Amino acid sequence: MARKSFADCLGFVLEEEGGYCDLPGDSGGATNMGITRATLAAWRGRPVSKDDVLALEREEAAAIYEARYWAAIGGDDLPAGLDLALFDDAVNSGPRQAVRDLQHAIGVRVDGAIGPITRAAIDVRAPADVIVALCAARRARLSGLPQFSRFGRGWTRRIQRAEKLARSLAKASPAPRRTTATARPADQAKETVPMSTTSVAETKPFWASQTIWSSIAVIGSSLAGGILALRSNDIGAFGASLTALLGGINAIVGRVRTTTPIG
Repeated sequence: MARKSFADCLGFVLEEEGGYCDLPGDSGGATNMGITRATLAAWRGRPVSKDDVLALEREEAAAIYEARYWAAIGGDDLPAGLDLALFDDAVNSGPRQAVRDLQHAIGVRVDGAIGPITRAAIDVRAPADVIVALCAARRARLSGLPQFSRFGRGWTRRIQRAEKLARSLAKASPAPRRTTATARPADQAKETVPMSTTSVAETKPFWASQTIWSSIAVIGSSLAGGILALRSNDIGAFGASLTALLGGINAIVGRVRTTTPIG
């Protein structure tokens, strides 16, 4: 994590968005490189014309994307591949909606903001699994929009391309070291030795582990999400909650085993 992959992800988005367009029926109106007239006006702090949108340069578009979309989803702190999938969703539907898609996918409380529980739920699952679940949630949401009959085929194909590239990036990237956003500052210093180091054994009790407490948070939020999903008969959301629940349990089991002496 904490990689500078914005440029690569931006390259995919700009290729998908293309140049200037002003399609009838498109709520975004005049758009260039995916930047709408309203977005450009908000960025510049003044009204802009269609000519302003047409004259938009790549450097300014990149600055808008980094500040208003990439930073909003915490792109630098996401696993490889997931950063691209979530960024592309954010560009299409807004950062808050993209995060809501992600939270639906991993079975945590849906509030549109990436906090400690959402980050912990990401950490206990394989990035490729999160990517698949996120893209499925994105497709499901878009299929319910009135514009889907007109733009649905293009949206679906774009999601497929984003998912394919995101999964390949996740596969090519080294497995990220498990981190937890719910840890106390005093505990973070204790977790600086990689868990694969065998010359220094884990000496602290398992209940002092960051992984244990973050996994408990995941389990609790997954149970709550599963109950809500059952009440609303949302089988997809229930399945995602169950997957996150099992991931939290597995993380705890694995952490307990690291404290069990061998022989």
